[in-house]
Amino acid sequence: MTEETIKVEGMSCMHCQLRVKKAVEAVEGVQRADVNLQTKEVTVDYEEGKVNLEKVKAAIRETGYEPL
Repeated sequence: MTEETIKVEGMSCMHCQLRVKKAVEAVEGVQRADVNLQTKEVTVDYEEGKVNLEKVKAAIRETGYEPL
């Protein structure tokens, strides 16, 4: 299991937080996504053999936010 923290630009409310969490957790291989609205970060636990960080970032982009 790998844990990474990604800064996410554009989140401003609880709805944003929920959208990002749902999108990241829907990626196959992601075990957990913890979205912190105050720090604008997503901490992701994922299986490195099944998914990579770029797929997680792509899921965030698809929700309309920008992973940094």
